[in-house]
Amino acid sequence: MSEKIDRGQIPGLLLRMVPESRAGIESMSGLPAEQAVTGSRGWFDLYDFLRGVVFRGLVRPALQEEEPDAGLLERCADFTETLLLNSTESVSSAAYLQLVAPLYGSEELLTAAVPLMWPETLRLAIGDLDPDRLCARTRAALVDYLP
Repeated sequence: MSEKIDRGQIPGLLLRMVPESRAGIESMSGLPAEQAVTGSRGWFDLYDFLRGVVFRGLVRPALQEEEPDAGLLERCADFTETLLLNSTESVSSAAYLQLVAPLYGSEELLTAAVPLMWPETLRLAIGDLDPDRLCARTRAALVDYLP
């Protein structure tokens, strides 16, 4: 994707890239997903959307599963990477703050997520991570990714 992605494109992009987002989009918008992503976006706040629909609705629950849905997590990683690489600065910043930074609050989520991250997401996540603040078990699990 060579064109810059702006805020208004995010719901439609998510629905195309991660079809499992349908219920979250419908819940947040109060509309059928196709109508929500093509019609008026009065319901849409980028930060709430990324945090609620993507992180809390898809990523965190999938990472916490005993047997995570690898396909879903791969599609979410691709979506995150796309926003980080191809978005306007405000969108890429929102993606980082709502999809990457929350992982720092849970070493279990971080340990599950890092091996699934695509290159730019991984570069940003590891770049902002202080290995000395991680417990020994997490450091050991992430040793191949840490500087």
